[in-house]
Amino acid sequence: MKKDKIKKEKAPKAKKEKKVKEKKVQTPEEKLAFEAAVKSFTSSGVFKALVVLFVCSLVFTMFSSSILRLTAIPGALRTRAAAIQANINAQNNKNNNNSGFGGLGQIFQPDTTSASIDVQGTTAAPTTQAPTTQAQNTTTTKAPETTASSGTSTETEEATTTTTTAPTTTEPLTDSPAMIKEKKTMLNTYKKVVNTANATKPGFTKVQYRTMEKDSNAKLVLKDVEKNYPGYFISQGDAEAAPIVAAKFSDMTLFLIENENYACLLSDKNASEAIRKVEKVAQSDGSTKLTIVLRNEENPAITPADEKTPLSHTSAVFPVLDKEDIKTKLVARQGLLTSITDVNLLYHDCTLEIVYMPKTGKIVSATQTIQYDCIVDYTALFFISGQQAVGTVTDTAVYTDFVY
Repeated sequence: MKKDKIKKEKAPKAKKEKKVKEKKVQTPEEKLAFEAAVKSFTSSGVFKALVVLFVCSLVFTMFSSSILRLTAIPGALRTRAAAIQANINAQNNKNNNNSGFGGLGQIFQPDTTSASIDVQGTTAAPTTQAPTTQAQNTTTTKAPETTASSGTSTETEEATTTTTTAPTTTEPLTDSPAMIKEKKTMLNTYKKVVNTANATKPGFTKVQYRTMEKDSNAKLVLKDVEKNYPGYFISQGDAEAAPIVAAKFSDMTLFLIENENYACLLSDKNASEAIRKVEKVAQSDGSTKLTIVLRNEENPAITPADEKTPLSHTSAVFPVLDKEDIKTKLVARQGLLTSITDVNLLYHDCTLEIVYMPKTGKIVSATQTIQYDCIVDYTALFFISGQQAVGTVTDTAVYTDFVY
């Protein structure tokens, strides 16, 4: 049987009644009484005392904070001054530490480097010398100028028709007494050996070649110089393929300098002034190799073949060229884009090397190396003046196969 569902009816909720606050209304009598009380309080001494106390406390607070700030200023200034002084002290210490060889003080240290002209077996040259300048192993100290041919003076810069120029040596001249003696001995040995060869007139084979190395400007100014003078410039390979053979008892003008009577015209009293370095080394076969290197010289004057007194140190030992002759030749063949204004020749590292038998004095071989910088001053494109080009010429002559 189905049970009958009995629906229960919920009792209705009772509504909450809102309580309404009654606003208290002040009666005129109460208002008058309150105003009278306030007026009585503000006019009383207690209120005035409270006001004065509040104002005083406010002023005291402001004054106190100002005092604190004022008293803090000296301390801050002292702290700042201490920091600045500490920074200054640190900088001074740093500068003092840098005053030695490891810091900026290196700039002010004296230069004590010596000239590289030591001789084997002798004492070294003194360390005092002039400061280094333009070319390798050169200094600003000049050698005494010798007399130029035909009365030419190097101090007359306006002369342009001279054929020779007095030499300007650009090497230091300070040697120790032992080194001076060694140079004189080596020079006299060289002259004795070569003069003996000139007297006996042995046969020999000569291979001579000349090349030029150019800087970037010289590749423009001197680009065709080898082609223009093929009789002067010759490669080592071409020279070795066609050597010069001098028969026995033939003319010795083909040997070293063009003077068959003298090995060189350099006097031993000028050995220190003209020679930078000498070296003597014994070889394993019993021979001795003697090497002489001259000091650098600018525009050395040419010494004529019949002259016994040299007009320059370099021409006393080596054949040299005249700067005016070179200038004339280069100007005659200059390009359209350049105009040559001057030419100077700086001879440097010119070396003599002979191998000989000390018992007999006979030469086994000889090598003569001449180097000079051809320094060309020019104007480019007809308006860019002050340009310079450098071509370094190396002239090597090798003498072998001596027949006695």
